[in-house]
Amino acid sequence: MTEQEIMQYREDIIKAMLDYRGPDGFPVILEDDARELLSELSDNELSDGYLFNSPADVAEILLED
Repeated sequence: MTEQEIMQYREDIIKAMLDYRGPDGFPVILEDDARELLSELSDNELSDGYLFNSPADVAEILLED
């Protein structure tokens, strides 16, 4: 993956995290918190899982922890 593709993948994951709703219909995470949570994954880790995990998959995994 190129640096630009990784940056886009990160943004897509952030969007998916922000779109994730709790049972009450409200977002489960704020943007700053989502960015902080995603920063725990390195570019290499994201690149390794890119072919197997959609942004929504990664968002769900991060939000479940």
